[in-house]
Amino acid sequence: MTDHKNSNDGDDRSADFRKGERQAGSDVASAGANTEESWADFMAEHAGDLDDVENSRAARKFNRKAECEEKKALLDVEDLKKNAFVGGNRFTQPGPRDHAGTSWLDTDDVMDRYGEDFTPPNPSIGHVSPGRVVLWILFVAGILGIIASTLVPSLASVLGVIFGLCLIVGAGGLFATHRGHDDTKRDEDDDGARV
Repeated sequence: MTDHKNSNDGDDRSADFRKGERQAGSDVASAGANTEESWADFMAEHAGDLDDVENSRAARKFNRKAECEEKKALLDVEDLKKNAFVGGNRFTQPGPRDHAGTSWLDTDDVMDRYGEDFTPPNPSIGHVSPGRVVLWILFVAGILGIIASTLVPSLASVLGVIFGLCLIVGAGGLFATHRGHDDTKRDEDDDGARV
């Protein structure tokens, strides 16, 4: 009979495994040394693309927003009281009911203390164009007329068409004359979202 060579012999496998471990260890060491070189090669190879990305409009917009956010201080040391860090215990520290300032409920006392020269503001609606008033009247009349036309079944088709046109003209005119909310924008990148 012929003896077959057993490639899964225990001694041979352990020797191959140790050889593989040594080779893998040397590969990791050489990879760590080559990381900086390969990064430098990548930067040199893609320098044009990276410059385009760096000088793009989106990158400038991102940098402006990042600079603005860096300038904003989330918390200042002056905002914190000294006893927040040292001293005091839970019985001597002020609590939520220890507020010593004035409340909005004490308006009369505050007014008496600071004098009677307070003049309340006189808000005004401003100039309202007659065209917008007419559009609002058409819009409201259209809604009320459609509701009322259901109460008169014999004239519902005629009244529904008339008041439906009033509603469409009024709503369309109000939509077309709406200017938006651009008066609250601070700069060109402001999309109007507020937190």
